[in-house]
Amino acid sequence: MPPVNSKEQALKQKLKTGNLIADTIAGYIAGAAVAPIISAVDRGLAENASGKEKLLPSFVNSMKSMVRAPMTFLKSPQFFWIWLVYGSTYCAANTCQTICDRKKKDVAIPKLMSTFVVNTTTCIAKDQAFAKMFGTKAASAVPMQSYAIWLARDILSMGVFFTLPPIAGKQVAKVTGNERSGYYVAQFACPLVFQTFLTPIHLLGYDVYNNPNNTIAQRIQFLQKDYW
Repeated sequence: MPPVNSKEQALKQKLKTGNLIADTIAGYIAGAAVAPIISAVDRGLAENASGKEKLLPSFVNSMKSMVRAPMTFLKSPQFFWIWLVYGSTYCAANTCQTICDRKKKDVAIPKLMSTFVVNTTTCIAKDQAFAKMFGTKAASAVPMQSYAIWLARDILSMGVFFTLPPIAGKQVAKVTGNERSGYYVAQFACPLVFQTFLTPIHLLGYDVYNNPNNTIAQRIQFLQKDYW
């Protein structure tokens, strides 16, 4: 067996590290790309659910703040929380893909589990922060029911966000001419599109926080008024 060349080994290690750094940077860039719009929508949902402001005016105000004072907006908790959620989740997905490819392992289960853990923890942390920041009452402890509802939403969303991009990416690749770029376009677009279908669950968690004593009938009425 030929001796291992220490320089070659060091070079391979640098390449591996470089790939992981590139995956991390790409993940947080993708997160930063979707964060402005999603943060404006999420703030609008939180304020609308609490009765602080209607969804559209809140969204417009966020967009105005973004345009008038972009650096202030980028430093705000509103932007930070969404960037953390999506950047960390994309980073987990990218690094898991690279590691599994390197080890020639099936990526499906490791990617699903790693992204689920990262997305769920950061997303629920963001939800409780938004409920407190954009509510009309003094910040208080978030009920366990809200956490359970948001957890159910995340289980559904992970199935959508990280199962569909590889499928949709192949179709997009027919336009872009590159399967990798097609995947990244689909990875960017899917969260924006499917927010529409996951929003009612998202709102329900806020309603439990804002109105802990509401009946089931009142919660259904709330969703019908603000969503359907």
